[in-house]
Amino acid sequence: MTHYKVPKNKKESSFMKKSIFSLFLMSLLLVSCSGLSKMKSDSNKVRYQATPNPVETRDDKVVVKFVGSFPEKYFNKGAALFIQPVFTWEGGSIPLDPVTLKGENVNGEGITINYENGGRFTYTDEFDFKPGMETGRVTLAPVAYQASTTDDEAKFADEIQHKTVTFPTVLISDGVNNTSSWVNIRGNISISPVNYNKTQGVIETADIYFPNGLSTLDWNFQMNRTFNTKAQLEDLRRIMLENGLPKQITITGWASPEGEETNNVGVSKNRAEVATVQIKRVLDDVLNTMASRKQVPAYEVDHYKYELQKQIIVSTRAAGEDWVHFVIMVEESDIQDKHAIVNIVETQQNLIKREQMIKNMAETYTQLNTDIFPNLRRAQIALYYSEARKTDPELAKQATLNPAKLTFDELMYAAYINYNYETKLKYYKWATENYSSEWAGWNNAGAVSFYLGDYAEAERYLNMARQINPHNPDVLNNTGLLCLAQKDYALAKYYFEEAERQGSTDAETNLPILNLKKGDYKAAEKQLKGSTCSFNLAFAQLMNGETSNSIRTLDCCLDQNADVFYLRAVAYARLGDKVNCLKNLKVACDEEYNYKERAAVDTEFKAYWDDEEFKLIVKLW
Repeated sequence: MTHYKVPKNKKESSFMKKSIFSLFLMSLLLVSCSGLSKMKSDSNKVRYQATPNPVETRDDKVVVKFVGSFPEKYFNKGAALFIQPVFTWEGGSIPLDPVTLKGENVNGEGITINYENGGRFTYTDEFDFKPGMETGRVTLAPVAYQASTTDDEAKFADEIQHKTVTFPTVLISDGVNNTSSWVNIRGNISISPVNYNKTQGVIETADIYFPNGLSTLDWNFQMNRTFNTKAQLEDLRRIMLENGLPKQITITGWASPEGEETNNVGVSKNRAEVATVQIKRVLDDVLNTMASRKQVPAYEVDHYKYELQKQIIVSTRAAGEDWVHFVIMVEESDIQDKHAIVNIVETQQNLIKREQMIKNMAETYTQLNTDIFPNLRRAQIALYYSEARKTDPELAKQATLNPAKLTFDELMYAAYINYNYETKLKYYKWATENYSSEWAGWNNAGAVSFYLGDYAEAERYLNMARQINPHNPDVLNNTGLLCLAQKDYALAKYYFEEAERQGSTDAETNLPILNLKKGDYKAAEKQLKGSTCSFNLAFAQLMNGETSNSIRTLDCCLDQNADVFYLRAVAYARLGDKVNCLKNLKVACDEEYNYKERAAVDTEFKAYWDDEEFKLIVKLW
């Protein structure tokens, strides 16, 4: 028989029950606190790994991505862990989206972590990048609490409706890598073709060619034989005998754009003088023949010839380096990198640097030397039977002083031959104000405004161009570039593809920029394979981990500007090549002073931040 003690009364029985329940609650509390304390003390066993480390930007946003790994027998089955990463920099702090992890016995929202086997979770969030964030840090301080259900309403740790235990702060990322911002979004703008015909009124021309650097006439020189220069002069003689004397004869000497400019001016002057001697011989023969046909008495022939010659304006001009025809010939050629060459001519005002940039690509320069330069080493004789067109310097002067006196085509041509983009825009603006029905003026003003970074003005001009000519490939391509800069990628893709369907080769080159901005570097590199020496191809290769290939691509870029040197410095930094890294960085900072500030906080150079040579390069004077 079992014996047990009967309570004396119900009150004593109730007291005992309450005591037992209280002891139970206290034991649970002690167990729970003990569990959280153990998780806190063992928190150094939890691993957090940012991918990549440091975090990086993508499309002007900081992307925070990391993986958290918990060991076996760590995560309390009745615990929840509230994790809220925080980004802190000198300009303030940004709390990121929180995530809740929970034990196996906890209900509600959250990622379950197994006690026996441990587990892991992946976190991703992003926020807008601002200058100065390069040295910012991503940290987190997990907050644990015991509960049967997670506190889903809490957006911040201090809103949790339970007793909490805060774990030590964890550093996720020290710094922000902003290399993704190096994408060149300017792409290829489309300038509408010029309809101005410089040779209107010209009946015939004859070109005399010269060897490189010389001005000596050699009828047996290959170019003179190829183009049958003697026959061209004979044609001038025949035309004057058939049509009478022209109103004007112009002789212009040119040199190919290579070597020292002062020497080329002298060479072009001498070539013009050689051609002048030849046309005067032809003209004298024509006048003698005309006198003979008129049966002018011998004693009056000289006077007859003198009177006729007075009616002809003969002008001689030394034009120096022929960059205008160089660009025209390159654009009409099949040279693979012709767009890059034209871009250098239009953007680099320093002639020495311009020539050096073009020489940097040996294969392309060899083709120029074979197919383009020989055609520019010449003197041209032109016969005008109506009023001669203005020369390039005359057009440029008129466009600056009194553009109202120029026709639309003359104004567009004046902008075309001017290599300064601010001046180009000035001429195009005048064209839109005075020839508002011409779509080309609006398009070109929009393209140049975009190139100069004035997106609001570019939008205004391009909207008008689309109203006048909505299906023009140049207008569509430029609109695509504008949408790209405004981060409307879907619309940019639409305009690029539509421009490509309408025949725009510029749009085909611009399409890969969309993938570069989205961070799809594999797809972009595949699209850019045809642009063998482009900055964006080198950028894609670098971001794909093909660092050595990226350096080779940068080495063959025609325009060796500060951007190229800076990106090459980044590539060498990734290879751990300090000498070449700092060598290229110095050139970049010398050319662009603002790069000193950027390099000083660029995490790509973090290994050299304490290096004395690096400090000297980025020092602000």
